[in-house]
Amino acid sequence: MKSILYLLVFFISYVVFPQQKAVEVTNIYTGKVKILEENQRIKIRTLDGKKYVGNLKFSDSLTIVVDYQSIKIDSLKSIKKQPKVLATVKTVVLIAGLTVVGSSLVVASGGSNWAFLLFTIGSGVTMSAGLLEGINTNYSDNKWTFKIIEK
Repeated sequence: MKSILYLLVFFISYVVFPQQKAVEVTNIYTGKVKILEENQRIKIRTLDGKKYVGNLKFSDSLTIVVDYQSIKIDSLKSIKKQPKVLATVKTVVLIAGLTVVGSSLVVASGGSNWAFLLFTIGSGVTMSAGLLEGINTNYSDNKWTFKIIEK
């Protein structure tokens, strides 16, 4: 009877406290460790040059799934967090900057002196969208190692 009770407690604890997988990213030089958890939105580049953006999932201890594509952990070139809010803000800033640049062309065709000012402002706003891309750290395989762990 005790063994059945112990077995039942073991199975209940296994269901209540399951092991979750994550990607451990370790800096080669400093030993600094970052953890990327499951269902985080990420951008991955592989060694063959393909780019995948989506939520991080795991199929086994050597394979991750992003955007319904299975990727071996050994074939990662870089991995980066890609929050949806930041991507939306970046797109809005880019479109706003390009709109201002486009309106400067319309103003320039009318012969106004304001065209250069509008073009300068629009160019600055458009470049700031590119700077927003660099906010999140890109973990590249020349400085970082990747490993799937259970936490």
